[in-house]
Amino acid sequence: MEQDRRIDRYAVQYKLNEIFDPAAIASMRLLSYSKGEAVCSAGDHLDHLYLLVKGKTKVYTTLPNGKSVLLRFNEPLAVVGDMELMTGNPVQCMVESVGESLFLAISKEALRDTAFQSPRFLSFIIKQLSHKLYTASNASSLNLLYPVENRFASYLVSVTSDDPHSAALKEIKTDKLTEVAEKLGTSYRHLNRVIAQLARSGIVERERGAVYIRDLERLKELASGNLYS
Repeated sequence: MEQDRRIDRYAVQYKLNEIFDPAAIASMRLLSYSKGEAVCSAGDHLDHLYLLVKGKTKVYTTLPNGKSVLLRFNEPLAVVGDMELMTGNPVQCMVESVGESLFLAISKEALRDTAFQSPRFLSFIIKQLSHKLYTASNASSLNLLYPVENRFASYLVSVTSDDPHSAALKEIKTDKLTEVAEKLGTSYRHLNRVIAQLARSGIVERERGAVYIRDLERLKELASGNLYS
């Protein structure tokens, strides 16, 4: 079966045999999400652990006043559902697929048999949770202490692919900028002023309802290594 072969390839690629036992790997299912599709939402109760094996996801939280705050972008081998698995709590954040993404899903039942007695699995989960704690702290500092110009540069660098010819690198549609502004903790008007300044500097270009990145290296300099990742 094609799906089984693909799961086997990802298992080898990410050395999942060093984390999970063979029975757990055999129980995994491959799930795909399209651009903008929610992997999970705040309040969901998850019955699976999800391993990101291809693509990128955006993680953000919604405040009591209805505004959203960006926390991080995830790349393979990120995990969705680890906090919920360990605590039994519902999902606290929104996880959204940036482009096309693929996950390996493994049920809680399949993990209960052996995973919670496995030092390798528990070590993997601890590393994932530690990374989330670090990125949450980093995002908080970035949102509070850095100007919008630097935050927007960090956002653009975080959301792009390492491939300089990737479509994700080229543009962000204008109709998404209101959402981006909200997640960066600023106004649409202020973000527009920042984009205009970046355009005058030759770093981006705004044309026909889209923002195009023209100088990724200068954008990285503005981000100063402080990325939402």
